[in-house]
Amino acid sequence: MVEAKELEDIISRIDGVRAVKVVEDNDKVKEIHVIAKEDKSPKQVVRDIETAVFALTGYKIDRKVISIAQLSDGTHKRRRIALVDIKKENVGRKVIVEVNLQFDGEELEGRAEGPNTSPQIPLIVGYAVLDAIDVSDTAISVDDVQEAMIFNRKYVLAHLTCNDGSSEWEVIGIAPKSEDKIRSYALSVIDAIEKVF
Repeated sequence: MVEAKELEDIISRIDGVRAVKVVEDNDKVKEIHVIAKEDKSPKQVVRDIETAVFALTGYKIDRKVISIAQLSDGTHKRRRIALVDIKKENVGRKVIVEVNLQFDGEELEGRAEGPNTSPQIPLIVGYAVLDAIDVSDTAISVDDVQEAMIFNRKYVLAHLTCNDGSSEWEVIGIAPKSEDKIRSYALSVIDAIEKVF
């Protein structure tokens, strides 16, 4: 068993890590809390921690105990996906959704279709957004898109599940609900996807 102090010393030397606290219970690592810069995705920071600790100690960390919080140092800007346009067309009993996005200066187009039912339309919008963005190294599913009231304001929440082949995790996106519900659905999914990169 590796001591908490040794783990903290190793993790604190990883590029981009600003602070780390390891919590043990009965000599077992229960939680690892890390504050990192924004220049790497949280997923990459977790991988760096796993690799560094294993390489230097032989101890394999369960990635589920690692929590990453990212603080801006003012020099790195989060990559933003802009929703340029979205169209929904009813064709018989199905609906077709097309989106135009802008990401890293590139224009992207996505399309999805499915049954024209109220529970399915938000999911179809989500899959149109996913179709536009290259996430080939990670499997992503749009599990749910729901409207919610938070502090007397209406929002849309999107729940995505991601799997990169070695682990699976969940991401939540949120957007204010507007009169254009289709646009709000897309923005909530975009907010979630931005957290994946």
